[in-house]
Amino acid sequence: MHKYQTEKFRLTAGPCAADDYWVTIQSASFINSQGTGFPVPSGHTLRGNWGASGTVWAVGDEFQAVPERLTARWFSYAEDKFYRGEFALPQEKLHALLKQGAWDLEKNKAVTYHTFTVCVLPKGVVVVWLTGGNQVLVGRYQAQEFQPSPAEYQDYYGPAERTSMVKETREEMPAKVQVEVKAGTISTKQWDEYLKTYNWQVAFNVPFALREYSFYGVNAERRLNPLTRDGLEPYRQFVLAPAPKPVPRRFYLHGTAEHGAQYEVRVSDFDEAETLAAFRALHTASPKSPITLLFTIDKPFQKATMTLQNEAKQIPLTKTKVEVFNED
Repeated sequence: MHKYQTEKFRLTAGPCAADDYWVTIQSASFINSQGTGFPVPSGHTLRGNWGASGTVWAVGDEFQAVPERLTARWFSYAEDKFYRGEFALPQEKLHALLKQGAWDLEKNKAVTYHTFTVCVLPKGVVVVWLTGGNQVLVGRYQAQEFQPSPAEYQDYYGPAERTSMVKETREEMPAKVQVEVKAGTISTKQWDEYLKTYNWQVAFNVPFALREYSFYGVNAERRLNPLTRDGLEPYRQFVLAPAPKPVPRRFYLHGTAEHGAQYEVRVSDFDEAETLAAFRALHTASPKSPITLLFTIDKPFQKATMTLQNEAKQIPLTKTKVEVFNED
C-alpha cells in the first residue's frame, strides 16, 4: 500500500445537522484501506450546528490511518425517512492536508487537523469537513432513502413508535420547519447556496498593510493560520487577490495604517441574505469579472463601510456592521 493509505494521525469524528432539521444518526464510520477505522458518534438527536460539532468519542486507538470512505445511516424527523450511504473520500488529498497542517500564529507552532466533522442535511445530503484550527471542506455526498426490514426495526423504531415519535418531535421543531413539512417544500437549496464559491478579493480605500486575519465562510470553512511559518504572503494573498472563496460569514482583519498605527477591521456577522444576494447579483451581471469586497475606512480610522463590486456594478452592504479598533 501507499504511504497515504497507511500513515497514521491522531483522528476523531464529530456529528452535526442542518440547523433546525433534527436527525438521529444510527451508525456511521470512517473506514481506511485496511478495513478498520473509527466511528462517528451516533444515537443522539442532532438539532443543528452547521459545520460544528460538540460531540466526539474516544474509542479505540487515537491514531488512525487516513480513511478512504465514510459509511452512514440515519433517520430524518422532518422528512420521516431513513437514509444510508457509502461515500468515497479523497484519501490522497486528505493525507496531504494532514501532513501539511498549518502554522498556529497564536501558539507559534505547527499544528494539523484532528477531526472529521460530519453534517447531515435534509434530502439525504452529507457534508464533511476536516477540522483543526483551519477548517476545510472535504465534500458533499448524496445518500439514498431506504426502508428498514422488520428485523431492522428492532434496532431503530417500530412502525407505531415511529409514527408517535415523529409527530411529537416535529411539534418541537421551529415553525418554519413545520410549515415546510406540511407544504412538502423541504430542500437543500439553503446549504447548496452556502457551498458555492466566487472569485473575489478584499481591498481597502486607504493604505492598510494586512498582517493577519481570521476568515469564516458561510460554507463553514475557516482560515485562521498560514500553512507554514514562512507562508504569510500566500496566506495574505488568499484574501487580497482574486481566488475562489466562499461567501464570508465573519471577518477579522489586522493591519497597519500608513501612519504606523495598528488596527483591527471587524465584521462579526455579515447579514446573510444581503451578502448572498449581492454575490449572486454581481456574478450574474458579469460571471468572469472578479468581485471585490471594498472596505472604505475614514481618515481617523474610526469608521468603515463595505461595498461589493465588479466591473458591472456596485452594491453597498448597508445591513452589515463594520467596526474599527485601534490595537496600539
